[in-house]
Amino acid sequence: MAARIIFNPTAGNGKARQLMESIQGLLPDDVEVVTTQYPGHAVELAREVAENEEMTVISLGGDGTHHEVINGLMPTAKATFAVLPAGTGNDFVRMLGYPTNPAEMLQIALMGPTRRLDVGRVNDQYFLTVSGVGFDAEVAGWVNRHEKHGNGTWVFLRAILKHLAQYRSQPVTVTVDGASREHMTFLIAVGNSRYYAGGMLMCPEAGLDNGLFHVIWVRQLSRLAVLPLLARVFRGSHVKHPAVETFLAAELTVTGPQHLLVHADGEIIGHLPATFSIVPEAIRVRVGRPV
Repeated sequence: MAARIIFNPTAGNGKARQLMESIQGLLPDDVEVVTTQYPGHAVELAREVAENEEMTVISLGGDGTHHEVINGLMPTAKATFAVLPAGTGNDFVRMLGYPTNPAEMLQIALMGPTRRLDVGRVNDQYFLTVSGVGFDAEVAGWVNRHEKHGNGTWVFLRAILKHLAQYRSQPVTVTVDGASREHMTFLIAVGNSRYYAGGMLMCPEAGLDNGLFHVIWVRQLSRLAVLPLLARVFRGSHVKHPAVETFLAAELTVTGPQHLLVHADGEIIGHLPATFSIVPEAIRVRVGRPV
């Protein structure tokens, strides 16, 4: 089976280049490597082969690169999808069971078993991990504008600390199954998978193949309450906090102040309003072990 590796050389502050160097000599003859040249290029490169059922499209980069590739493959996604993780957060691959050894990782990406997995959609963008509104979107926007030195967790924590003093909760309305509620809101996270921001277990009940989002709605918080709550996110115990509501949904709409950013897979994709919907079993993905 032929494969195309979509390689983002800027991903992971050098990690992507290192990974490519380590696997270069291991690539079979029927594997094509194409290099992204500008933001959005991975979408175009994936779209060129999205209709090829015999093709495996491998995203070599971070979650932002994977986000672009999946938006190139969707909505038809006849090609098989795989990843070679080399970014800041590497959150999508956490649920795929890939090995960490580059040679073994490549073997899974090329020949591993496949599973049909869900893809999320927010407005006109598709996403793999988590999409959301509020504080985390502001943090994601800052991270994407700055150099990502260090591991993913510390990069995001630095951005969190920077925004704590200035961010204010906003009035946000959530509509599910025709019923609407409004609350002052710190953030809303809509999870297709469990992790974001370099390993934060934001949506612990999310599954990549259950046809539902795990939605986390964090109401207004005092500044002193934010850091203790965020510390609980790494264990997934934040869901028990009195300011946190969780629920499962296949579709929801979020409205509020139009200046509020919306992120998907850590990439800023626009502003409110936002409609989120799950696309069940949308894409065939190579996995290392059961997800």
